[in-house]
Amino acid sequence: MMKRFYYLFVFLSFILFSSQKVYGQASFFDANVSKYGELEQVLGDKWDKFDSLIVHGPINKADFKTIVRCATDGSMQVVNLQYAQIENNKIPNSGFVDWGWQKPGYHLGIRRIILPDNITEFGEFAFYGLTLETINIPSSLRKLGKNCFDENRWLSVNPLIIPEGVTEIPTQCFQFCYKLKKVVLPSTIKTIGIFAFFDSSVDDMNFPEGLDSIGYLSMHGTRLTEVVLPKTIRTIGYKTFASNFKLKKVVLPEGLTEIPDNLCSSCIELEKIVIPESVIKINTEAFSACLKLKTNLPPKLKWIGSDAFSSSGLDSIVFPATMEYIGKEAFQDLEKLKKIYSMSPIPPVCYYNTMVNFGDGPFGGSTPSDIPVYVPIGSGEKYREAFGWNYFTNIIETDKFPTGIVSPKMSNNELCKVYGKDNELVIEIPNLLSSPIHYSIYSIEGTMIEQGNLIKSYTLRMPAKGVYIVRVGNTTHKISM
Repeated sequence: MMKRFYYLFVFLSFILFSSQKVYGQASFFDANVSKYGELEQVLGDKWDKFDSLIVHGPINKADFKTIVRCATDGSMQVVNLQYAQIENNKIPNSGFVDWGWQKPGYHLGIRRIILPDNITEFGEFAFYGLTLETINIPSSLRKLGKNCFDENRWLSVNPLIIPEGVTEIPTQCFQFCYKLKKVVLPSTIKTIGIFAFFDSSVDDMNFPEGLDSIGYLSMHGTRLTEVVLPKTIRTIGYKTFASNFKLKKVVLPEGLTEIPDNLCSSCIELEKIVIPESVIKINTEAFSACLKLKTNLPPKLKWIGSDAFSSSGLDSIVFPATMEYIGKEAFQDLEKLKKIYSMSPIPPVCYYNTMVNFGDGPFGGSTPSDIPVYVPIGSGEKYREAFGWNYFTNIIETDKFPTGIVSPKMSNNELCKVYGKDNELVIEIPNLLSSPIHYSIYSIEGTMIEQGNLIKSYTLRMPAKGVYIVRVGNTTHKISM
């Protein structure tokens, strides 16, 4: 009799603490463990006979290997760790990965994971290459490891909310997540790493104030329609938004001085890019093949790289007086181009390299050569003779440029006046400036007379009567003496 009770007690204990249940076609296994590394023993010969696993108790990296085996060699698809105490509150590096089984094009058949509420870190490659569709992101999370959701092509948690306290979306974190649509980044985010969302299908994402850097190729091939970057951005990598075929509008932050290579190249629906006044350099292919793009160049721009706007939708171009260099084929194949203004009395230097391919200037291909090109009075012949500019057959001298030259605003919003009086040139600044501002004076033929920096009004006796071009800050004045 006592033996019968003993065996009954053992049987009930097994049912209570380690039970397999079948509901319809789905099989569930409740595993109760009392110490790290015990899961394999508790599962016994049932490890390959269930679809879903629920774990109670402490587990570590060894137990994760057991869980993965239940998917690679068994039929497990759902893992519930809600009641587990995971070592160090961290999903270990490669936690759900068996690198011996992993092959290109193969995805481990775990489609759902339920995590406990106290997880603080996802390790590197933690969930790499799963058929994962749903997972809860605990509010306690503070760190994601690189590649942790890489190759999760069926991940469809929308919106995916990254908890407050997370400061970085690391390298290749959500790369190739084709079903991911909406991502909400926290106010604490500082860095989006390289390839972070590469070729994912994200079409809605915020870029919070405080974000400092966005790595190269991080948003390549996504489905974003509008991007407004905060003023805290200091670094943007090359090809960040390239091949984003749904993107229509991008607003870059004031303070940015350089636009990287291929920033928005092949964004075929891009219609508007707001380039801040602080930008002085636009790099290679930044906006190439943006077929619908129309934009204004910033007033302090000095340098434009090769193919920067090739095959874009520009219908007019205003080169500011600060322009110094235009790269090879930068404005090639602009079929819609109707006119150009170049405000510098000295033609900006165009790419020229006889050792590479003589004759490849900034303009060419289907860019029309007979459109009007407006240049400052007295500089027409210089443009007609300058390499690159000699592509055009209709160069016209003018003193009417799209930007105003009367009482222009200085960088500190103070008005300045430039005028001639008794053979003297006067640059009148009503109030003392808090920081120096650059000025330069040219003859109408393009010869520099003088340059320097000012914080207050300045008077210069001119060598002769005539017409002079005066630049003060980002403004240009034509003065007759």
